[in-house]
Amino acid sequence: MNRFLEFLKQAVAKLGLESKFAAKELTAEEQKSLIAAYEEASGTKFAEDLAAYQAAQKEAAETQAMAEAFKELASIFGKEVTPQTNAEEVISNIKASIDEMKATISRLGSMSQGEEPQKTLNGPRISISGAHTKEFAFGVQHPMFASGKRWNRIAITGRRDNEASDEESAEFKREFNKYASSLADRYSSLVRSNGLESVRKGTADYSLLDDAEIGTQYFVRRQDALIARIDSFPSLSGIFPTRSNIQDGDVLTNVLFQELSQAYQKGHLSKGGYTLQPEKARVHKVMMKYLIEDMTWIEESYLGYLNTSGSDPVKWSMIEWLVLCIAEQLNAEQIERQVLGYRVEPKAGENASGMFASTGVVHRLLSYFDNDRKVLPFFDEELAEYGKADIGDVLEAFMDRLSERVKNSGQYTVYVNAKHKPWFKAWYTATYGTNADFSGVQFKVPNYDNPIVFVPGMKNLKLIFATIPGNIQLLEFVPGERNKMRFQQDLEEVWVSSYWKEGAGVTYSGKKFNSLDELKAADATEQIIFMNWPMTEVDPDATTIDGKTDMFFKTGVNTKATALTDITNAQEDVIYRIEIGDDAYPTTIAKSGKFDQLTAAWSPTKAGEYIKLYSKDGKFYDVERG
Repeated sequence: MNRFLEFLKQAVAKLGLESKFAAKELTAEEQKSLIAAYEEASGTKFAEDLAAYQAAQKEAAETQAMAEAFKELASIFGKEVTPQTNAEEVISNIKASIDEMKATISRLGSMSQGEEPQKTLNGPRISISGAHTKEFAFGVQHPMFASGKRWNRIAITGRRDNEASDEESAEFKREFNKYASSLADRYSSLVRSNGLESVRKGTADYSLLDDAEIGTQYFVRRQDALIARIDSFPSLSGIFPTRSNIQDGDVLTNVLFQELSQAYQKGHLSKGGYTLQPEKARVHKVMMKYLIEDMTWIEESYLGYLNTSGSDPVKWSMIEWLVLCIAEQLNAEQIERQVLGYRVEPKAGENASGMFASTGVVHRLLSYFDNDRKVLPFFDEELAEYGKADIGDVLEAFMDRLSERVKNSGQYTVYVNAKHKPWFKAWYTATYGTNADFSGVQFKVPNYDNPIVFVPGMKNLKLIFATIPGNIQLLEFVPGERNKMRFQQDLEEVWVSSYWKEGAGVTYSGKKFNSLDELKAADATEQIIFMNWPMTEVDPDATTIDGKTDMFFKTGVNTKATALTDITNAQEDVIYRIEIGDDAYPTTIAKSGKFDQLTAAWSPTKAGEYIKLYSKDGKFYDVERG
């Protein structure tokens, strides 16, 4: 009898629980007693022995199923199978038959084919997550999945035998680095060859691998399955396209034509002209460095995954699983940064918020007004604020302003905070009732039909912006570079790291003007990006601002000299923008108290001047003034 069952039987008999155990009626206390009696008799842990027993049962069942499958395959190819025939012989026979078939197919393919096209038949997809074999985890005949390697033994047996030796730890790190590098290269290759979409849909063409080793085929297929899983994480790719190969910064040159057409006249009479308008594309270097004290944490966490992810169609090896876990966390952080990130140069030797690693869409749009003088926002007060009761009306008023300034307003998409999508649905239902055509809520600007796209990660910001689809882009250097992770030994500790570049920009924002007065004079007729100016107004004479309510503030009409002393409830991953709202008594900030880390005191003199700040350890730091 199996060792686990023998000791379990002894424990049940010792406690006199035979009938209740057979009827599966043990109470919680009786179960605890049974486990204690088992461990006393066996000298081992009940949970570990149970897991090993279940793994052995599963392997036995899978081995039997595999044997039956071999028999069926062999019968298909007309090969005799006896109880003495082993798996290697069956596979060898099948491979010989396949080679014969290939030769026949090649001969038939050289024959003349009629004009009638061939029918396309789609065969069953090959499973990439097979049963473990004696030599390989998941049945993948590839060195990374060899059963002799520690991480694969854990996957096969479902338990840790002992602590990893120095050599086993070193081997894991070498294989992890090699695999992560290979995965990143595969992702980049798929992007460059436009093959990523077919991998997402499971329709990738692997015909070029037909003559390769079967293990290599499965290895590539598993990589593609992992890439498809990572690519399925929530992202902004469906909202803003990604442009690659931006190494540090690039200049996107746009040609702006003046009017060309006119009534016909004979002779050489030309009209029109053009200007070249450069647009900067900027990326910043981002990193991930994580310290793992030892291999035990990784192995125990992986065992937890094996025991809790039974519904997962693909069981991952420890290396694949670890890449997937880290990639999922990095992806979640990147989404927030791509929207509200703001590049802040880090202080040497200090950790910094991930939101400050690169500049995202929102702050890039603001820079086209604050720094470049290319985009004039709509400063109308009725567009700066909206709620559940009037969000649709404000969006319609926004499109009123936009359509007055462009000829092709129907080509524009309007972007709104995803957090306020329920507000729009409530407004729509309240305004249009049960909808005569029963089509439900239409996510379009009322009476204009411009599509509304809801952008995640905007916190409470009530920013509305619009442009031609595809104009706003997410920028990167090498596709998949973020997932090129590296393990490095440092004494008894392990570091895992990766490095990549990212940013956000546009193909074209608007014509650049030399001053704010010139930009205002153009009245937003020379730009293709439009936005409201959602500044929360501060009470007159206020000396504090509540950072929980918003990120962008405009001071009120002060009645006396007023100095800001604090931004309460400030979040450490947010850039706060404070703008002067009136010339009479502009709010100032002294270089003291919580603001003693400012580069200098802030003493604005007129409306429109601003300062951008962030909080860290109870102190405020300035990053931009204008």
